[in-house]
Amino acid sequence: KAISRQIDFSSENEIQELRLEQNVFLRDHLIEEWKFFFGFVIPHSTNNSWQQVIMAAPEVLDASILSGNVTVETSFYNKDVVLARSMWRIFYD
Repeated sequence: KAISRQIDFSSENEIQELRLEQNVFLRDHLIEEWKFFFGFVIPHSTNNSWQQVIMAAPEVLDASILSGNVTVETSFYNKDVVLARSMWRIFYD
């Protein structure tokens, strides 16, 4: 199993080394860490697209254990400067 996502974005400014780091926590313990590198972004660009495919681990915990206990922190960087950061708590039906 895999998760695929596409990020579409524009930038007024030049970005030398765009990268994304995503950390997944289960009850405040880091359980997964992903790092993606996009590279150079042209200033005043309007149609940038970035797609990632993330393969699922063979051992997946039950949704009843994960629901409400998983947070995902996503950070975008230009080199070591944080451009944006978000954190989401995941709930399953």
